[in-house]
Amino acid sequence: MEYLSIPMESSLTIKFRGAEAELLDRLVRSGLFATKSEAVRAALVKYGADLGLLRAKDLWAALKRNPRRRVSLAQLRRDVRKAEDAE
Repeated sequence: MEYLSIPMESSLTIKFRGAEAELLDRLVRSGLFATKSEAVRAALVKYGADLGLLRAKDLWAALKRNPRRRVSLAQLRRDVRKAEDAE
């Protein structure tokens, strides 16, 4: 069973204040993410994976099918490992 088999698109406007807004700014300024939207997407994927709603192999397969990202898959993997090692 593949969790990411249905292509969907959704738009959302969110306001962040305080610690959340500062964290988003730091994630972008650090260079880990190009945009705040990218950081929010990554957080959502991580949360879904932590809850068991998203399997890593399905995520990587979806990323390979969607080559629109500015960061290469290899660089993304390195960044993910670096972030996980920092925990």
